[in-house]
Amino acid sequence: MTLALLAALLAVSDPEINFEKYKLPNGLTVILSEDHRLPQVAVDIWYHVGAANQTPGHSGFAHLFEHMMFSGSKHVQPNTWAINEKIGARAGDMANGTTNFDRTNYFEVVPSNELATALWMESDRMGYLLDTLDDQKLKVQRDVVSNEKRQSYENRPYGMSSLRLCDTLFPKPHPYYECVIGDIADIQAASASDLRQFFRQYYGPQNASLALVGDFDPKVAKELVEKYFGPIPRGPDAKPFDLPQADIKGVIKETVEDKLAEEPRLLLAWKGVRQFTDEEPAGDVLGDVLGTGKTSRLYKALVFERQIASGVSAGDATLALGGWFQVTATAAGKHDISEMLPVVQQILADVKKNGVTDEEVERAKRNIIANRLRTVERIGGFGGKADLLNEYETFLGDPGFLPRDIARYRAVTKEAVQAFANKYLVEDRHIELDIVPIARKTASAQGEQR
Repeated sequence: MTLALLAALLAVSDPEINFEKYKLPNGLTVILSEDHRLPQVAVDIWYHVGAANQTPGHSGFAHLFEHMMFSGSKHVQPNTWAINEKIGARAGDMANGTTNFDRTNYFEVVPSNELATALWMESDRMGYLLDTLDDQKLKVQRDVVSNEKRQSYENRPYGMSSLRLCDTLFPKPHPYYECVIGDIADIQAASASDLRQFFRQYYGPQNASLALVGDFDPKVAKELVEKYFGPIPRGPDAKPFDLPQADIKGVIKETVEDKLAEEPRLLLAWKGVRQFTDEEPAGDVLGDVLGTGKTSRLYKALVFERQIASGVSAGDATLALGGWFQVTATAAGKHDISEMLPVVQQILADVKKNGVTDEEVERAKRNIIANRLRTVERIGGFGGKADLLNEYETFLGDPGFLPRDIARYRAVTKEAVQAFANKYLVEDRHIELDIVPIARKTASAQGEQR
């Protein structure tokens, strides 16, 4: 495919999501978007609360509350999973909740005739969760979250290195410290009083947006939203929080011993940019050029040509309060970090000196834009249309930002990608984590003794 043909294909009109946005008197933002292809409705609610809103000693609170919100409320007992299953929204991709650094969401995709049930359920845990919060429920969820950390990080290969990276990029007192999962000691020390205060501050209608996407009558939907959410009183406005991300001063190199990993892994990270900033698209394109797919530079050099790595990746992580650019390479067979690092450094140096090609940039832009557009193919669930509307609303105040978002990526040039690499991938200011399998380290030591 020629560049001219590719450019023509990429220049087709980008889809716009038709929607109506309004606010209830209590501050709840409501977004309605009709889609009558299937007799289903996505109910998706975002609370503007995540790790960014946590204070020292209270890490993991937002994630703990994600679990608490499934433990039942005044009129919804014993839990929301049972109701979701009865109305046709199975747990997982159709009904779930997630927490990240900057927001918490809950969603379900239900048959059109069950819209009232879904709205009733979501409004009950927004307005009446504290009515049933007690020490026993809290104890159960504290243990669930603590076990999740053990399973997802402490007892998973390379799991602890991601937490170490988070803490190195965002040292105390930054709220991203301890990542989203939090510290088990903080989670176990959380009291019912602590959680009540946290809930009252962040889980009211004034700090939330509700998106409905699918097969519904707007008049009926508005009446139902008013019926179930209208009586919930407005809570206190959350104070804007904006703590700068610390600079990386010099080269921070650490060795992380991993009892579960089988092969060494190299992790490099640089301070990056925040989400929706002007330089974000160029960073995303650079990540794609370096580490996405078998045509990427890192894959070709490390996996295909030299065969010293079994897997590589590169990415531009952008959040509301900071960001980082990361390169990861996992060694293959008996190879080691000392073999991979010079190759990675050479590739990065070449990008900074000579730039990237038009073909690489266009391919990356096509990948990124295609992935974004795929989100509008589904009305809800993980990353569906309802989620996208809420994302733009939460961070930009504009649910209809999609065409302008795509335009940002269409505008990326190879010069912008090279400039990003030179500005942010600074050789003498980065983090290097060498993840070393304990078994291999022990075997190596024994071999040297012999």
